[in-house]
Amino acid sequence: MRKSWFLVAVAAAAVALGAGVAAATTGAAASAAAKPKWLVIRGFWPSGTGTEVAGSASGRGWLGFAKGDGASRSTILGSLRRVGGRPSFAKTVLAKSRGPMTIVGSQLFYHLPGSGTPGELRGVPLLANGGVGTPTAVPNDPESIPPPAYHPLVADGVQVGSRFVWVLTGYTGGGAPVLWVCCSSTGELSGLSRFIDPKRVMDSLQLGLDAKGRLWLAWLDLYRRKSWGGVRMVELDPDTLAPRTPKTFVAPAPDSWLRPKLVCADLCRMVMEDLGGDIFTWAPGERSATRMRLGTRQKRATLLDASFRSGKLIVASAKTLNFRRPPWSVEEISIVRGDTRGSHARRVSSVAPASFGGSSPFTWQPPILATLVPDGLVFFKNYHNIRGSSQTRVLAGFLPLRR
Repeated sequence: MRKSWFLVAVAAAAVALGAGVAAATTGAAASAAAKPKWLVIRGFWPSGTGTEVAGSASGRGWLGFAKGDGASRSTILGSLRRVGGRPSFAKTVLAKSRGPMTIVGSQLFYHLPGSGTPGELRGVPLLANGGVGTPTAVPNDPESIPPPAYHPLVADGVQVGSRFVWVLTGYTGGGAPVLWVCCSSTGELSGLSRFIDPKRVMDSLQLGLDAKGRLWLAWLDLYRRKSWGGVRMVELDPDTLAPRTPKTFVAPAPDSWLRPKLVCADLCRMVMEDLGGDIFTWAPGERSATRMRLGTRQKRATLLDASFRSGKLIVASAKTLNFRRPPWSVEEISIVRGDTRGSHARRVSSVAPASFGGSSPFTWQPPILATLVPDGLVFFKNYHNIRGSSQTRVLAGFLPLRR
């Protein structure tokens, strides 16, 4: 699509779902010949609930909310993929589930409801048709290995050979944070609390495995009471999970990074925003971060997702376009492709969905939730009705990754 904004032609449509049926309308671009790129879904987002999980699996982009069904503690999962050039949405319900949740590979890992705290860890396959498989207990449950008094919880995971490796957080009786990775090839725990800076808040913990079999842990060291901080990485031995260097690799100054994303190919690297409104990439061994020039202070670029495709770095972002007439502003979503470091990035696809007119009672509730899938980007925007809190809409769309 062009950079300019588009008026939306909304028509009632029956949408075939892989695991359920939802009422939806189809959004089309100004050109009547253009294929629709998004759907407006009714009855998916339970009013007043936050997002439990978002990510990609089995060729689909997934989004999950707590259903709000009392003691049953179900999670409502929606997913989208492109079929025949058009977006296809599916909805299903996962009973007896609660957060924290994370998607690793093609599985969703979640917790059973507990008495005030998360229960046992479970895994369930996320299927290509938008349904879920049979939930199973996680072998050698990593949350059962640290002392229970530390309240360990999984923050992220990655598959290493035939086993999963997890990063876990916890806290002592005095409230001090604790950090581990688990489990080694012999089933043991590796403590990493020495990397916790007591003057910072460790956030956005992520694990990644590069093509050479090197295992990396990355995180954002937030300044207290701030939303930004320094980006750090450490290489771990994939068998013992012991750090391979005594100190962490630190992204170049300034320490004003936000929303980092770890992506891996021949090497793992970080993609992140800075306070200046732009997006940068960096990997251990590089003396400076590579600026991708996707935003400015006046039009900030918000990082949505990043990944490698055939050795090229793919980055999805969003920024606000303002106008002098309704709808006054829209969020433009775009995909750029650069080299391995993100240099020489060029735009390969973009869309600016404006689903409701200026007099509509539906208002967008940031942020945009988006995830890259093999052939493009799946994105979701949640809308709240100011006239009736029980009426919500979710705009679910697909942006193809063009060559």
